[in-house]
Amino acid sequence: MGLVMAVVGTAASYIQLTRFLREDLTRSVATQQTALATYVARDVDNYLGERLSFLERLAGAVPPELLAQPGQLRAWLAERSTLSALVPLGLTVADTGGKRLDDAGQLVTDSPEFTAALAGQRAVGRPHATPSGHSALPMAVPMRNGAGQVVAVLLGTADLTADGLLDHLQDGRVGQSGGILVISPRDRLFVASTDVSMSLKPTPPDGVNLLHDRAMAGFRGSGTTRNAKGIDEISAIASVPTSGWFVVARLPVAEALAPVGRMQSFILAQRGPAVSAVLIVLGLVMAWLLRPLFRAADQADRMTRGELPLAPLKVVRDDEIGHLTQAFNRLLAKLLDNQEALERLAHHDTLTGLPNRKLLDDRLQQALAHAGRQGHMVAVLYLDLDGFKSLNDTFGHEAGDRALQEIARRLQELVRQTDTVARIGGDEFVLLATGLKEPAEQGALALAQRCIDAITEPLPQEQAGMAIGVSVGIALGNGSEAPRDLLAAADKAMYRAKQGGRGSYAMTSAATEG
Repeated sequence: MGLVMAVVGTAASYIQLTRFLREDLTRSVATQQTALATYVARDVDNYLGERLSFLERLAGAVPPELLAQPGQLRAWLAERSTLSALVPLGLTVADTGGKRLDDAGQLVTDSPEFTAALAGQRAVGRPHATPSGHSALPMAVPMRNGAGQVVAVLLGTADLTADGLLDHLQDGRVGQSGGILVISPRDRLFVASTDVSMSLKPTPPDGVNLLHDRAMAGFRGSGTTRNAKGIDEISAIASVPTSGWFVVARLPVAEALAPVGRMQSFILAQRGPAVSAVLIVLGLVMAWLLRPLFRAADQADRMTRGELPLAPLKVVRDDEIGHLTQAFNRLLAKLLDNQEALERLAHHDTLTGLPNRKLLDDRLQQALAHAGRQGHMVAVLYLDLDGFKSLNDTFGHEAGDRALQEIARRLQELVRQTDTVARIGGDEFVLLATGLKEPAEQGALALAQRCIDAITEPLPQEQAGMAIGVSVGIALGNGSEAPRDLLAAADKAMYRAKQGGRGSYAMTSAATEG
């Protein structure tokens, strides 16, 4: 019976290992494909954004009088097109009715880029092939008068082939037969592809590729699907925000999981004789081997039922069972570490490491209870950064994150160990000062001024040019207030401070706000 069980167990392990490797390798490939799709999508988005920004700058630089002078306008546009290689296939200006103001004819007014520009938005159109075989991409931006009204449309055409975007996709190939697709769901068109034969071809109809259908409906992520050619693929989808396109990185399942087949062949060829020999010995040593295993399993089972505390198992001997026990102990230690990390994540802000709103509420409740018993005052300073959104939009989210981390560090240097600095929103902080004695108002005001001075100091060298201020709302409590009311009072005071201009503060109390 033991030999039969060993054979069955070996076969089951073989099947389970194969299944595990297939699933694990599929997840790993999906992660790689997602990273590749995200990288290519970001690159395509930067490509489009650069050209649209150029057109917007150019639209603002067109002299208004040239709109009534076709010849001079044509020369002016030709000169700008020569100076910049961003839209090599030409520039043109049309009025709101589609008439070209350089007297070169009439435009199609129902194109998506022209319609969007008339509505005051920049947009890309439908890619198409040129007579030379290149891929052309029309783009359009609105031109406004002094009153902000759209009076004309500036159009430019980029050459996707000449600009090297399609060549870049060729470098994005994964494996022997994987590739990249850039798809326009609005136009139901393959904008570009590693397989050049698919470029500028219509996308498959609904029902042919289920993951593609989900992507056309807005899904972004990864999955396994069967393409229009009947080949199973691991695909990942990422958005190109500027155009509404999306990028697909794909790799055939057969190629991605080829190592699994090689592993199976290796196991069958190399492990067969060894397994036969082990099976013979197994019947003799099974009882000796399984005794400590059953004991360890029983202890682990009692731990799961709560009958025993979580503790490392005793390693009986230095063999496979001992190694398994040690692995269990390492897994248990990792589990405890993860529990501690999750506990910290639940109560702290991941960017700055400061307490979050949940932990702030707990500490504020404790501080108010202590203040009520000891007759002290509690001050809540609600800080809202001034100019942070402009900083974030101008220099990017990474610069914004560095600024928030630096501000968090400065605030922590201002307070005592008994005080709390918490981050409760994107650019909102709360400073909880406890144990304030009379005159508490003066202490709170002085603390608010120190906060303003610390935050308005220039940021580090790598963040030069980032000017940030802060508005502070102050609320005092003596322990009779509810934490929610005290925070709300400080929040309202902060809004009054903002009305006074950057770098100011205002004080109130929960009782006054009530």
